[in-house]
Amino acid sequence: MSRLEEVRDSVLAHPLHSACELELLSAGEGRSEVRFAVNDFTANPMGALHGGIVYALMDVACFFAVVPSLSADQQPVTVETHSSVLRAAMKGESVVIRARLDRLGRSLAAMRAEALAVNASGEERLIATGSVTKAITTVRQ
Repeated sequence: MSRLEEVRDSVLAHPLHSACELELLSAGEGRSEVRFAVNDFTANPMGALHGGIVYALMDVACFFAVVPSLSADQQPVTVETHSSVLRAAMKGESVVIRARLDRLGRSLAAMRAEALAVNASGEERLIATGSVTKAITTVRQ
């Protein structure tokens, strides 16, 4: 079983991720792609995607980008995030977050992510960018 397979189901089953209808589309070789719906749970009172959801799920996408590169005794832990929301996604659209691992060192991993709104016609538009730094910790058994 790969490192990704070990953690994938438990991460996606987290109550927040389940409520967001988060799906892992792909992960491996320092990249990942996740998707979720702009729905009643993820939208703000104006019907636009809540910025905090973008922030949280960029972090998850970056987790999925780095975890396949780690050994069974290593765990990535977020130490810094930054996100910039550029425009809104609206209810009825979906959002795809594409993350990539820029650098994996002995104790830190640096990643970037882009969030794109996808409309009913399948057209994508960039709605947010972000970066995540994770400490690589060793789990003591």
